[in-house]
Amino acid sequence: MRRFSVTMMVALAVSPAAVGAQTSATPAPENPAAAAPVPSPAPAMSAATIKGAFHMFSEVQATQRAARAAMLGALTPAHRQLLSRLIGDLAVAPDPNIDAAAKQLDGVLSPAEVRAIGNAEAGARTQMVGAAGQMQSTLSPEQRRQMLEQGMQAVRAMSSSMAPAIAKAMQDENDPGHVLLKSVLSGLQSFSMLMRSQ
Repeated sequence: MRRFSVTMMVALAVSPAAVGAQTSATPAPENPAAAAPVPSPAPAMSAATIKGAFHMFSEVQATQRAARAAMLGALTPAHRQLLSRLIGDLAVAPDPNIDAAAKQLDGVLSPAEVRAIGNAEAGARTQMVGAAGQMQSTLSPEQRRQMLEQGMQAVRAMSSSMAPAIAKAMQDENDPGHVLLKSVLSGLQSFSMLMRSQ
């Protein structure tokens, strides 16, 4: 279960936040003479590309919701209740221990539940990579080159400063308890963001 693909780096590069940054004017520095040189900006995106970027992220959110529903639907009532309790405990704990919560889930999940969680995660990942690839196809060759270059720079920066965290995240992607918790917590985060936007 590896997420750090080149295609997904492009997806991050053309996220709504990045698109907004590329389509907005850059303020001039107060002291141009003292300003450090900056790399050339990526080519301006067309309206169709910007629309495609927002559409891609809408698809990603819908895919994540579907995967979450599939995982929850595969759980027995008792295991859903356990998951609910663990999520509540994490929410109020002064020092939340997600690893411990995931370990509790791993200790009770049946083989059928583990398979369902893995299948939902794999299916969602395939769909998200496909959406990112479709988005990438709308970019010009120069945009793709610069986006990939920016993505590789970000990965190199993370590799030096966040190597342990990245290794831990990749390890957790193979653990059904972590995958289930991540899916549910991500859904709660999306709901919280929606409520704040009202």
